[in-house]
Amino acid sequence: MPLPTQIPSWAYPAAGALAVLALAVWIFLRIRVFRARRAIDAAIASVAYEMLKNVLLPNGNGGQIHVNYLLLTQRGVLVVDLLDLPGAVFGGEQMLEWAAIGKKRRYTFTNPQHALYDRMAAVKQLIGEGEVPVEGRIIFTVRSNFPKGKPRNVVRLDDLTEDFPVVDKVRGNITAAFGDVWDNVKKHAEPNPLAA
Repeated sequence: MPLPTQIPSWAYPAAGALAVLALAVWIFLRIRVFRARRAIDAAIASVAYEMLKNVLLPNGNGGQIHVNYLLLTQRGVLVVDLLDLPGAVFGGEQMLEWAAIGKKRRYTFTNPQHALYDRMAAVKQLIGEGEVPVEGRIIFTVRSNFPKGKPRNVVRLDDLTEDFPVVDKVRGNITAAFGDVWDNVKKHAEPNPLAA
């Protein structure tokens, strides 16, 4: 029967140093993800006087529907779905599935336009037809590109201000025009406890 070997004295400090290094790398990566998410939120918020994020709205059928971002802009209310898929994105209005082809992986996902239209319909039901314009956009982060062109209502984050100008939040006179409608939307919006 072999005798138990003694652990060298340098092994404990080495293991401790390795654990500290692993923790530092994990913290660094978490901070980087947090900062990237904050930058995305700031870019989206730049076109809005007010923004609601990850809320549940009544869907008109007795249930609720999740909305990534709901913005009060110069042009009315904007419903935003955010997708962060790396690579070339291929999709069209009539396609059931879209694809994102990255360097190492190919993703397929359900055409996001149908869900966007459902979210827009829920918002229109809250504010009433015709009172305030309701638009919708599917925003892809800058990690995506569209070699065959972008489908309707699709925009990259860095092109958002081409459709919706950056607002001066100090001069919120437009919010007065849409104030009652926006207050009603906020009254019915609930934070989504399952959203990240």
